[in-house]
Amino acid sequence: MKKPAILIFIVALFIPLSFANGGCIKVADNILVQLSSSSLVPIVDKEISFLISFANLKKELISDEINGKARIVKDEETILTKDFKIKDGILDLKHEFESPGLYEIFLGFKIGNKTYTPEDFLIEVIENKNNATANFLFLIAGIAIGFAFALIVRLRKK
Repeated sequence: MKKPAILIFIVALFIPLSFANGGCIKVADNILVQLSSSSLVPIVDKEISFLISFANLKKELISDEINGKARIVKDEETILTKDFKIKDGILDLKHEFESPGLYEIFLGFKIGNKTYTPEDFLIEVIENKNNATANFLFLIAGIAIGFAFALIVRLRKK
């Protein structure tokens, strides 16, 4: 009786994981630059939060002052430019996209006297296709699969 309950609990844990932050790492000389976002897939007319972290090759956040500029570009048109100065190795960038498509995030920054320009980050922004019926059917299908899996495990045990 405990195993099916544990399996259902594990399957239920996958639901929040589907909304987890995405991440991409670029290397600029000896600096790792990681971009993660919440939500994983940006949606038009919803604010998205980007977290950009700067670390050394040992994956320790840079504690030195970092001065730089972040730009969001779509089809060679600059959508957003933000100058930043951080000391904890983490940059928080929020933006609400007005149209779907592919966007590039460019970073240029200085640590001490050295300038870094990692490769651009490419993100795709999609239309808000919130279909309640499809979401409900997806939930029902997930529950049915979970019960079927629990039943199979139980029958195999016997």
